Amino acid sequence: MFRKIIFLSLVISGVMLSSCSSTGNQAETKAAETVKTVNASDATTLNTVAEGSFVSWRAAHLGGVQPRFGKIFIKDADVKVSNGTVVNASIVMDIASLTVENFPAGAEEIGKLKGHLLSPDLFNAEKFPTAKFELTNLEKATGTYNSKVTGNLTILGVTKSITFNANVVAEDAKVAIRSEDFSIDRTDWGLTYNVEGTAGVPVDYIIANDVGFTINTTVGK
Repeated sequence: MFRKIIFLSLVISGVMLSSCSSTGNQAETKAAETVKTVNASDATTLNTVAEGSFVSWRAAHLGGVQPRFGKIFIKDADVKVSNGTVVNASIVMDIASLTVENFPAGAEEIGKLKGHLLSPDLFNAEKFPTAKFELTNLEKATGTYNSKVTGNLTILGVTKSITFNANVVAEDAKVAIRSEDFSIDRTDWGLTYNVEGTAGVPVDYIIANDVGFTINTTVGK
């Protein structure tokens, strides 16, 4: 069963939101952008990740059937805040911390699916143990979310720029990020296991290209 399943991460990442899918707003991916370091004299550095900070993931087979979901936890972060605004941020996700939460607790399928997700077929966690998101731009927004966040997401050594909406609350001692549901096309990061059109793979083994994410992260001193 686990051969029919896929998850694709992090972190967290080019994206001008356009249409909607079962894994969140479909996002446009762009080439990686230059990360500019802001050296404001009054900037406060935050690098303590609050317990339980995570990026949730959602994936499914074609047509949204057999949904799978779970979390990837944040390993490290370095965030700089100046005058109540985040000016730089780097967040590292621990791929090995990936959880599978769509099966009942204790189900055999949990271990099988996690093992496959971490294998060379997918995340190749032994070679690429982390994913990374680096902020390149933060714009104020109005409506449900107060910010449009743009940054470089690196998975499997491939880096692309993404943009998503989020509520970003910055204080001197803490930054909290709560994003919308959004999705990326996994193939843009070289995650091509059982994509549509793969020769010799039955239709019910094909995995949708869209992978959804939601960010729930707090970083403090």
